[in-house]
Amino acid sequence: MTDLDALDARLREALVREPRVSHALAYGSRTQVDARGLPLGDRWSDLEYWAFLAGGASLDPFAFLGSLVPVALAVVNPFGTPNVVLPDLTRVELHVVPGACLEEVAGWPNAGGDPGAMILKDKGGRLREVLARRATSPPFETTLPGPQAEYDGVLHGLVFGSAVLARGEELRAWDGMSWVRAGLLRLARSADGAPQPLNPARRAEWDLSDCWYRALRETGSGVEAARAYLRALELSGALAGVLGLNPRREVRAALGARLASLTPTPPPSLPTREGG
Repeated sequence: MTDLDALDARLREALVREPRVSHALAYGSRTQVDARGLPLGDRWSDLEYWAFLAGGASLDPFAFLGSLVPVALAVVNPFGTPNVVLPDLTRVELHVVPGACLEEVAGWPNAGGDPGAMILKDKGGRLREVLARRATSPPFETTLPGPQAEYDGVLHGLVFGSAVLARGEELRAWDGMSWVRAGLLRLARSADGAPQPLNPARRAEWDLSDCWYRALRETGSGVEAARAYLRALELSGALAGVLGLNPRREVRAALGARLASLTPTPPPSLPTREGG
């Protein structure tokens, strides 16, 4: 058993023993397997839990976790969820909600997850029933927009990003590139027939063919923003060709012209001196 396994077991046991918690579940990579049935969790995985409270009960997630683990940092993330970071940089996330929220679990995206590995505490069996209904909902992949809609969204992101870049807002353009790259990842996964996880960047290094992976890296590794956008436009065209999509040539031509005008021209090579 690894240190992370031991920590996970201790936190799971504490949630089970906590009388104010009527239902509890674990989620994230440590409850999931890949297409080959191999665990997705590893030594870098976070520990993530949901605690559903009995009627009228209250529980401070930071106080609860602080009584169990050494806390080096405690924050509420941008999604409103309490998180703590341990001295060894393990991150623990704990949602604490009223028991009335249990029914909402049935509407979570069906992205896999073994109910047997997820359920920690299930007073009356309601959690198992809710997770069973979630498992019968359409798989997450089938709820995504089709490749053409995804491609059109990429072009839209490139239009927006190129406009703020032309204005001189380079950092804002880089921020917008994250949305463009997410769409390109979805398209590359479609082209390869690869899985479509909730986060399209998840395990992309293992899921994507080398050509798409290298092209995606070139949209953000060591280049100017304008050149990254131009490479993203080129990659979107290649993916559209493979997937048989309408390339929207008029938009592509206008985008290409705008980005070419923003792309710095490489300096001329200096002449070399021959001989001594």
